[in-house]
Amino acid sequence: MSGVFSTERVFSLPSFEGFRLLRKYMNNYPDLAISDLRRLIDSVEADAHSLDMEASVYLSELVENDCPLDGHLFYQTCIRGILFRHQPNWVKLMRQGRERFLSNLYRNIWDIFAAAGLVENPPPLHVVTWWDYVSGFGRVLTDQGKMEQGRSAEALTLEHERKRLQTLGIDREPQWPGLDDNFAGYDVLSYDYGLHGIQNKLIEVKSTMASPLRFFVTRNEWDQAERAQDAYHFHVWDMTKKPAVLVERTVAEVAPHIPVDSGKGGWTNAQVPVHTR
Repeated sequence: MSGVFSTERVFSLPSFEGFRLLRKYMNNYPDLAISDLRRLIDSVEADAHSLDMEASVYLSELVENDCPLDGHLFYQTCIRGILFRHQPNWVKLMRQGRERFLSNLYRNIWDIFAAAGLVENPPPLHVVTWWDYVSGFGRVLTDQGKMEQGRSAEALTLEHERKRLQTLGIDREPQWPGLDDNFAGYDVLSYDYGLHGIQNKLIEVKSTMASPLRFFVTRNEWDQAERAQDAYHFHVWDMTKKPAVLVERTVAEVAPHIPVDSGKGGWTNAQVPVHTR
């Protein structure tokens, strides 16, 4: 259904107000079908023509039956229903903080947040609770997006390594330990020729859309990298390119960018530039 009605169409005052009117008639005439209710509304309500009743019917499917029909809670409940179903990209911006998020909204969307009492300063506790709940959903969407991008990059590395092993004549399949163990310290196990025949190639896969191109290394990954040395490699996929472009880095190339523990302090994550020239 979200493909039939765009977020912009449903997330509008004509849709919200039409939904409010529809629910009131549904409560008063519980035995009438939606189509009959719409005809009744059109014949009785003078301003029905200014409302988006089609979007209102769809919105009714997104919002719980006990939605309050008056006050700020009405708008808050409608907003939450749309965000959870449609998951518009701008929901992810909520994790940046309320004021920063609101300042980047289009005016028509901001007006609905205002009608919901969500722009008050200082905000009452129940408004803070609403923001925390919904922004938590935005955080989940962001994390889910990052995980999907990371898995896509790992799949690209697996395919890259399959082709490389075939070219080298190594009759082995790369493995995906990172899928089963988040603490393995690397994502893909491949192979290469060494001084004593075929040896393991441990690959930590990174995906990035950052500009300038950069990636992050965790302490666990670097500890594994230091132990493995030449057998450990970083695959950095530039996901801004179509198709994605691979940049491979060795431990020696990454080492100059890794911080050093000092005193009682120890680092946990390091940012590494891909291009240093």
